[in-house]
Amino acid sequence: MTIELDHVATGSRRSRWRVLGCCAAIVLSAAAAGCASKPAVKGAKVAPSEVRVYATPDLLASQYTLVERVWTDSWRTNITYPSFDKDADGIDAMKRVASKAGANALIHVICLDARSKPSSSPSLYCYGDAIRVN
Repeated sequence: MTIELDHVATGSRRSRWRVLGCCAAIVLSAAAAGCASKPAVKGAKVAPSEVRVYATPDLLASQYTLVERVWTDSWRTNITYPSFDKDADGIDAMKRVASKAGANALIHVICLDARSKPSSSPSLYCYGDAIRVN
């Protein structure tokens, strides 16, 4: 009987160490991801009103550097995402985010209807890429 209990005790210790090892790996991975930083953007920041919005075919990929994907680069997007009543409100908010990130333009901008029912009040989700034109 004591042999079986010793075996069970040894097995539960191994399980605890496995669980602790997995938890440590998760914590270290999260810490490493949190320490990752974005590369510095060269050039002076511009005012949000000076951030230009380009249509996709206006620029070649070699003519700009991607600074950030507005709102979708953040882990917060998994929890909440800003919505707007009008396209202009969404684009103005994106210009503020782009300016703060050091971008001087937006590209691939689109605002999509986010209403769950057609009778709901207007609600738009806006996406786009903040870029630095070379």
